[in-house]
Amino acid sequence: MRTLTGVTIPLVKGGLVAAFLFAFITSFDELTIAIFVSGGIKTTLPKQMWDDMILQLNPTLAAVSVVVFVVVTAMLLIAERFRSSS
Repeated sequence: MRTLTGVTIPLVKGGLVAAFLFAFITSFDELTIAIFVSGGIKTTLPKQMWDDMILQLNPTLAAVSVVVFVVVTAMLLIAERFRSSS
């Protein structure tokens, strides 16, 4: 147990954080899957953004795009900080 917590987990931590960040970032690009899978009342963020872009002109899409951009940039900077510290 000491080896696991003292050696293995610190070595694997950077890879797990990077894998989580890249999986989260690429999930925003799954519009095709979101269009075919989603249905009913609830929709995913990419499908809602697509519907807003096609059906209506309002500043909500621009605001959501900026928020997504800031979140993705922050996560990439955090990943780079983890990578440079290890």
